[in-house]
Amino acid sequence: MSTSSAGHGVPARGRPPQLSADRIVAAARAQLEHGGLASLSMRALAKGLGTTPMALYRHVGDKEQLLGRVLDEYSQGLESIPLSSDPTARVGEVFVTIFDTLAAESWILELLERGGRGGAGALVLVDRVIAAGQELGMSGRRALLFYRVLWNYTLGALLNIRPSAPTEGISPVSAKIRDAGPDRLPALHAVAADWPSGTTRDDYLDGLQILIEGYLARFGGARPSPDA
Repeated sequence: MSTSSAGHGVPARGRPPQLSADRIVAAARAQLEHGGLASLSMRALAKGLGTTPMALYRHVGDKEQLLGRVLDEYSQGLESIPLSSDPTARVGEVFVTIFDTLAAESWILELLERGGRGGAGALVLVDRVIAAGQELGMSGRRALLFYRVLWNYTLGALLNIRPSAPTEGISPVSAKIRDAGPDRLPALHAVAADWPSGTTRDDYLDGLQILIEGYLARFGGARPSPDA
């Protein structure tokens, strides 16, 4: 009779998974998605992977370099999203994708807020918007400004989508308007009851459409014929 433990329900003891850059990036992304940007530390990450911070540094560099790798890996999928052949529709689709992605992944928004860079895959979306602007008759510089206007609006909308603790049932801004009174803030006081508690997706889409249509009305040239 064999003395081997095989076949007796005893798992064979193998070597632990080899540490690699891909494994570190995957673990960092999981940590970010679970606890946000503040949760990521090289010490905690190393402990979870059964290694040392120094070993992580050898594979992926410091924390900022690791964040860059995570963003690059995450953004790879953005390159393959289906986009319309119509340039105006394409611009809207790109920014809805950006909005939905950052609304779902708050850690990316946190990173961008503090001045971090976006992932390499996101540059493909920037390229698509600039190309669409040029198709719509803009110069390259004007198309780049077109992108920047829509990006700044999108980032502002995302910053306002975060829920905040209400003050006596109203938003903190509404409370400040109320406390200031109609003499100091007459116009704001008149509309304070309608002050939004945060940006909704529908609000964002309405504003996006207004900005795109307004920009094209001012700066868009003659659109190329489909048969040209």
